[in-house]
Amino acid sequence: MSAAALPDASILHVLTSAQRPLPSPSGVALELMRALDRRDLGMRDIANIARKDPALVARMIQLANSAIFAGMRPAVAIEEAVLRIGTGGLARLAIAMSLMQASKSAAVEGFDLRRYWMTSIQRGLVFQHLSLRVGQMLSAEAFSLGLLADVGLLAMVVSLGVGAMSADAAGSLQAMGEQQRARHGFDQGDASAVLLRHWGFPAALAQAVRFRPLPAEPGGNREEQLAECVALSRSLQLQSGGMEPDVALMRRLAEHLALTEADLQGVLASAAQDMASMASVFEMKLEQKEIDAEFDRLRRALAAPPLLIDPVAEQVLVVSQDAGLRAGLRQALQSAGHAVVEAATPAAATKILQVQGSRVVVLDWADGSEMTALCRSLRQEQGPRVYLLALSRGMDEHSVLSALDAGANDVLSAPVLPQMLIAKIQTGARATRVLAAAEVERSHSQRTQRSLELRNAELLQAAGTDELTGLGNRRALDGYLPMTFAQALSEGHPLACLMFDLDEFKVINDRLGHDVGDQALRAVGLVLRQQSRGMDFVARVGGEEFIMLCPQTGEEAALRIAERIRLAIAAPQPDLPLLSVSVGVAVGAAGYPDAASLIRAADQALLQAKRLGRNRVCLAPTSSAAAG
Repeated sequence: MSAAALPDASILHVLTSAQRPLPSPSGVALELMRALDRRDLGMRDIANIARKDPALVARMIQLANSAIFAGMRPAVAIEEAVLRIGTGGLARLAIAMSLMQASKSAAVEGFDLRRYWMTSIQRGLVFQHLSLRVGQMLSAEAFSLGLLADVGLLAMVVSLGVGAMSADAAGSLQAMGEQQRARHGFDQGDASAVLLRHWGFPAALAQAVRFRPLPAEPGGNREEQLAECVALSRSLQLQSGGMEPDVALMRRLAEHLALTEADLQGVLASAAQDMASMASVFEMKLEQKEIDAEFDRLRRALAAPPLLIDPVAEQVLVVSQDAGLRAGLRQALQSAGHAVVEAATPAAATKILQVQGSRVVVLDWADGSEMTALCRSLRQEQGPRVYLLALSRGMDEHSVLSALDAGANDVLSAPVLPQMLIAKIQTGARATRVLAAAEVERSHSQRTQRSLELRNAELLQAAGTDELTGLGNRRALDGYLPMTFAQALSEGHPLACLMFDLDEFKVINDRLGHDVGDQALRAVGLVLRQQSRGMDFVARVGGEEFIMLCPQTGEEAALRIAERIRLAIAAPQPDLPLLSVSVGVAVGAAGYPDAASLIRAADQALLQAKRLGRNRVCLAPTSSAAAG
């Protein structure tokens, strides 16, 4: 039965008309989704809707303060959370959070609900980090789609029973989906798509979670790439029961999306790093030891080299001037399933080896010195990669020793017993396969190591980059600041900290929309990048907050830089309202007990600038007491 054999309306009816109530999003979550379609509602309106559910507000503020979205100052109000997460991301995450709460009262015996949500959170993080590389969606929206990509499984288990999981399927999502379609007329991917659309997700996002065959060629349109990202996040998700990761599918999907194995390893590393903090937002406690054990299995499966499919190892080259001997050997070997290639002379054998690369060779030692030369040449060129079996008529001591001395692996008496011949050939073929596989694995490991070294540097940069502006983020600041502060302190050089806050940013979002707000943030980021020196560090560390660290810069120079940037941002820009920033400046490191004190001093100066009317620069006192 093909996918989605039942119409969507029928699928929804099956899921919602069962005796057991289906876990459903809260009314507040659904109201937030409906609000996304209304152009007359701004950020404050979204925040007011969210306030109807205090528990949701608390979790959203916790999410806004997580490593993924954290700013310089902790978010304490839902408006700040909306700014950091985005209205679309907040509404869709509200769906997921309320579903998680509702599912606790709909637990089904035999279904591991904790494992289901643990896998969903991991899949959401994987999809989020994949989306950053492929460029499909913003972080919060990507996470919510990955998180709910298999919500249909939960719905089918609750409404149709544990049998909907198809536990007897042969260890893959594809097999599970086939059994679900055969039994119910639809699979969990269809159920997920129908429910997401029912709850207000855009059609393109809902359709992306359906199971579908992999296109023959990469480079499809955006919807196909989005579906491939969802499929790849499923193949990279934590597996349960007897399921094993489908590494071949991972690699095919990665190839379609122009991702390397190092990219996939980086995605898993980033997801593992964020897993515990994201799980805590969903009121799930995960130990890092448990997380590492789960991810290690995926990493090992992905790092394993592909199985060596090498028919050449089973091909046997027979070299002999005796046509009768060749015919007898051919019949015996072919009966055992080996392919046989024949050569009457060493010269002909050399040409065959150059083209076909046979690694098992039978040599008629009665052919004299030319055969000895061929044997010695093959051993010198191929080393242990080739198995050489010599056939000696008399098996006298001289013949055996000369064959072994020339490099033969073994010597048999001719005419040879077929059983003995086949046993020796199979042993030799097995040895060459094992050696070839070891060389492939070693080469693969070396390439992987080089790729990982290169990618590690890229990941360090990517993990510390704000996706909207391309500047550093809070994570990058936390890595850069302590080292820079300590260096300035030890060398006795000044270190200037400039903090910027885009004035009236909430008003821009409410009146002109989030697209214009994003353009304004990019414009500020561009000015900061253009006005900074090579040694300066610039980052976006909150919704509309930016920071610049200027080594070897005193008060006078820092104030000049801050004023120059303030004026550049205030200059009219096409397609944007007039912008302005408030700036707080603090100069250390002397006079401050630690880097955090320097940051607090600049932050207090920034708050003073805003209290004095915004669009101005304020300098913090240099004493540590004032900084505190």
